[in-house]
Amino acid sequence: MSEARLPSIADFADAEHCVLEDVTTQQPALSNALEGSRQLARELRKERCIEDRIRGRRTTLRLYAEGWADVEFERRGRETRSERIDLRYLDPVPTKTRHRPVRTMKVAGILAAITGLAAVPAVFGWFPLYSITTAVAGVVATLGTLFVAFCRSHEKIVFHTLHGRADAIRLTAGLGTIGRFQALLPEIVNAIAGAAESIHDETAVYLRAEMREHYRLRNEGILSTEECVASTDRILGKFDGQQ
Repeated sequence: MSEARLPSIADFADAEHCVLEDVTTQQPALSNALEGSRQLARELRKERCIEDRIRGRRTTLRLYAEGWADVEFERRGRETRSERIDLRYLDPVPTKTRHRPVRTMKVAGILAAITGLAAVPAVFGWFPLYSITTAVAGVVATLGTLFVAFCRSHEKIVFHTLHGRADAIRLTAGLGTIGRFQALLPEIVNAIAGAAESIHDETAVYLRAEMREHYRLRNEGILSTEECVASTDRILGKFDGQQ
């Protein structure tokens, strides 16, 4: 398999609608969209913070009037990641994936069964001290395993870029915070819809701007090079479909 490579100007030579020319003087809306990536978002409209104390995680979301979102992730009081996302290029419909630690739950079930068997001799007065000690240890182990299963259970909520389908906003909701994340989603969706109103109506212009946005996400470490290559390839496919 060949190594992943980002598209260059040469890749657009045979595609009339794909030339990455300077169209900002002809398309003010695109110029504004690109200029937004060079400016700081100033007017804060909403700020939401969801804290998961059991897992030691905190997620802070800030939505700006200029069509941007800041997402900060903290773990054990330390900021681990901070992202700035241009909402103009996001699909307003997120994907949700529920993750359950099935193996850990099976282990908890086995430990509970062993605990029950260990308690049987105590009922009949056989080796009561040994049985009680084993049963208590089994209860502690079972509860500990169930706690681990609880901590590992979560739901992933991902907002993708519209045509590139790259993961732009990744939210992880634990069992204790799923409801709060679900309540947050309509606010993000409304912000995306509002930001999209400033995008130029011409599809080719929008696709060029979205491709540049993927490069920005790659440069800021939000996307890996492989993710950027895959997403820009999808956008190129959209260009081909126009011809």
